[in-house]
Amino acid sequence: MATALLQERPHADHFSQDHNPNKRTKSAGELGGNFPPEFYDNLPELRLTTRALRELDRRNEKLPKPKPMPAQEDIGKSLESIRGAPKIARFSRAGGPDLCDLRGCPGIVPRAMASVSLPTASSKRSQSIEATTTNLPIRTKRSSAYDANFQQHLINHHIYPPFHGFPDDPTPPKPTNWEEIRRILKASRGSLSPSVAAESALADFQRKNQTESEGTLMRTVVPVIAGNLNIPNEGHLPFVNLDSITNDTTVKPAPDFFDGAQPSSVDKQVREDLDKIIVPTKHPTVPIAPNLFLEAKSLTGSFAVATRQAALYGAHGALMMHALQNYLQEQPLYDGKAYAFSSTLCGGVLTLYAHHITSPAGPEGRPDYHMTLLKARVLLDDETCLDGLAAFQNLRELAKDYRDRLIDIANARARDRRAQPPITQGDDMAGQEGGSSCLDTKASTAFVTSCACSTTSEAGRPKRPRTPPSPSSTRMRKKRRPVENHT
Repeated sequence: MATALLQERPHADHFSQDHNPNKRTKSAGELGGNFPPEFYDNLPELRLTTRALRELDRRNEKLPKPKPMPAQEDIGKSLESIRGAPKIARFSRAGGPDLCDLRGCPGIVPRAMASVSLPTASSKRSQSIEATTTNLPIRTKRSSAYDANFQQHLINHHIYPPFHGFPDDPTPPKPTNWEEIRRILKASRGSLSPSVAAESALADFQRKNQTESEGTLMRTVVPVIAGNLNIPNEGHLPFVNLDSITNDTTVKPAPDFFDGAQPSSVDKQVREDLDKIIVPTKHPTVPIAPNLFLEAKSLTGSFAVATRQAALYGAHGALMMHALQNYLQEQPLYDGKAYAFSSTLCGGVLTLYAHHITSPAGPEGRPDYHMTLLKARVLLDDETCLDGLAAFQNLRELAKDYRDRLIDIANARARDRRAQPPITQGDDMAGQEGGSSCLDTKASTAFVTSCACSTTSEAGRPKRPRTPPSPSSTRMRKKRRPVENHT
């Protein structure tokens, strides 16, 4: 059983057959372009990365071109005609100061061309070499959009990497459901027990981890890590439909692998209201509301780059779950729980992270996105490989459970709103005159701390907004204590 699990096998539920996993679809920012100027203007400390130097070259090219400097000997000849200047000119020619920037000197017209001379054999060879060199294509190493400046830009937008502390509290905050997540990750899986897993199949899986091709890694290794689970997933698709959480100054997220929900499982009204938050692409069949992501790198890939990518993906996933959790609610609830997860596979090391949101620090502030390390396992080691595979598959199931529960809550609120009678003109006028309207007694669904799908009736609630606040313009309100679960 485990032998078949640890062998190369394509599954329809792992990757779509419509696109080739060997060819990665990169967003526009990674295809030789650069970030907009404001990306660099807002950085408190600028790192001289390849993209930063490229931006410097771009700005220098827009500066006005300086006037051509006259030759030293031309200035000297001009000075010969000025009273009292011959001595200065002779002094300069004898090794004295450079006169190119001499003020008050009449304008010098540079010589249009040097004296014509017949080329020698050596000059012909040098010209031939120069022409050949000029015609050669210039090859530059492709720079990553996720460099050190990108990480600082994420921090500026309150998207914090793992182990990021604050001046008043150097200890990074953990999600309030930390212990629950850790307990679920430790659960054993029968198909991955040491007594069942074949040693030869395990060795073959570890050998495939040694590839330097990300395409081969995604085709042969990631399906084994993901397991044979019935969870909708996709990959290699840029999230072009999402509103940016970094003011449109960074690349669009494009995870190698992500789990989400079937679009049909989310109420149509919920999909329309939260379109720019939970629907990542414009493809009608791609899973929506993803909250588990994987970024894979080969042996030559960068672990730092993979972590920065995971930070951006996980922040979007946390925002999606937050939007579903607070759908049609008057005030956003920040319960401190992690409902989104990310992972990186780099050099045979599988690392798992949890992402949670905390409330803004001020009236016009942004929510904070925290990234917490859950577990790291070396898949090249016999003792930790199976444990890492089990943890990732357990995490996929946990993410699906959270996602399904939050979708059910949002769907129930959408149905409740449709079931309420419409407001008539008389009711509206009565409400303006101090009378009661039908909205004063409508029931609403409250989110329970256990993320269970239960409802409570609340009397006297005013009309609720159609959609939750935008992530870039969320206003600070008093934190509301989570509603106790009475089930």
